[in-house]
Amino acid sequence: MGAGQDFQVELTADPIVVPTSGGGYPIQKLANVQIRFNLPAGATFKSATLSGGANLGTGVPTVSASGGLIILKVPGNLAPGTTATLPKVTATLTATGAVGASLPQQLHGTSYSDWGIFFAATVTNIPLFGSATANTNCFANPNPVLGSTVIN
Repeated sequence: MGAGQDFQVELTADPIVVPTSGGGYPIQKLANVQIRFNLPAGATFKSATLSGGANLGTGVPTVSASGGLIILKVPGNLAPGTTATLPKVTATLTATGAVGASLPQQLHGTSYSDWGIFFAATVTNIPLFGSATANTNCFANPNPVLGSTVIN
């Protein structure tokens, strides 16, 4: 693929096995799942589409780009005891880097404050509180390169 040309990358997150309990309390749902992928240096975002997915609740998944990230959002609600298969993101990018540059595809995130994966878990039957929603940030460490494209 040459400089200035469009190319596509497929970004697929692993399925989520939704647990039935957390911290010893029943989980009612997972919601607002977000997976952030790095937009590789040497490429610009053009568009993205979603395909597939199962057990994603009633919300409509979306994909967007912002601040050097490609962001998959699945509003949920994901039911406990199910396996949610997240939609595949097919992103169209334009090569803007130098010939020979490698454009890695990988999850975003280097810390809990600079996360790559987010979800909100609602747990129930908590004494004195009833239910509570816990926001969870995750990141891959190490963060492997999932694939790469070379500009030629």
